[in-house]
Amino acid sequence: MAENEPSYARGAVHGNVLVITVMVEQLRDANTSYALRDEMLRLVEEAKTNRVIIDLKNVAFLGSIGLLALLAVRRRLEGGRIVICNMSYAIRSVFDLCRLIAEGPSATAPFEAESSLDAALDRLSKESPTGKK
Repeated sequence: MAENEPSYARGAVHGNVLVITVMVEQLRDANTSYALRDEMLRLVEEAKTNRVIIDLKNVAFLGSIGLLALLAVRRRLEGGRIVICNMSYAIRSVFDLCRLIAEGPSATAPFEAESSLDAALDRLSKESPTGKK
């Protein structure tokens, strides 16, 4: 990425877990969402892990095009796990309405959710890839 280009996401590896922090406040347009998608996919490729946390602490608005960016990461991980954390009430409501969050160990949905980054790290660091301790 060129020095003057905006950063849409930052990544850091914690053990075998990639934490992606979304750096934009609004995901409502295609250009921003596609740029975010591309950055997240690059971070996943570089980290070479199938356990990912997406931290939405900086995101105030997430439109349907933003959901597509997150789902692109889900498709890339085939069999991996994604936990989304630090969602505002409004954003969590969107995920719930679209049934994108697994509610319980036997539920099937593209994402899992935790209220904080620490809880998300705890979940993915202690559990096996199948979700069993």
